Amino acid sequence: MSRCRIVYFVKYPEPGKVKTRLAKTLGNKEAARIYRKLAEENFRTLQKLESTSIEICVMFDPPESESQIKMWLQNETCRYLAQQGADLGERLTHAFQSAFESGAAKALAVGSDTLNLDADILRKAVEMLATKDAVLGPAKDGGYYLIGLSRWVPFIFKNIPWSTPAVAGITLQRIKEKNLSYELLPELEDLDEAENFKTAFTKSGKGL
Repeated sequence: MSRCRIVYFVKYPEPGKVKTRLAKTLGNKEAARIYRKLAEENFRTLQKLESTSIEICVMFDPPESESQIKMWLQNETCRYLAQQGADLGERLTHAFQSAFESGAAKALAVGSDTLNLDADILRKAVEMLATKDAVLGPAKDGGYYLIGLSRWVPFIFKNIPWSTPAVAGITLQRIKEKNLSYELLPELEDLDEAENFKTAFTKSGKGL
């Protein structure tokens, strides 16, 4: 059975270093606390998929936080690797390149600040890569919360205007221009504003 690596992009939840837009409304400590809880929830969701054919890799930032990350997101079988690169494009490139070089036949990168991420969406993404070159989970802000590849195509992360509403659209355009087969996942929302996390967690019945 072909192996799939799910790369979980996460930042150590130090106040003032995470969710700065949210912090403008709630303050640094509260924004970091909420991000920590959401990242933990999403990590538990990822762990539900872990098997002999699906490997979880926590790709963390900053690099010097490895010991804190391992204590925070504990898992005896997953890998822990520091993010490498000056921007998100370089970090994604490194994540996918290292996954394929390790022998993975498929790879997914998943953000840690996505609201309402569930195991069914992740399973669907893995299944899609059995027949498609790429899978994309668009976010409501114009970015994406998940991207998956079944072969190494580094051009997909080059010259993207990161942190803008154009990210998902340009990425999808690249996929189409290269005649790659693809599937889209349901649109989800990232944790960026106070209103969206309150709505999401009220609906889910989870408390923050």
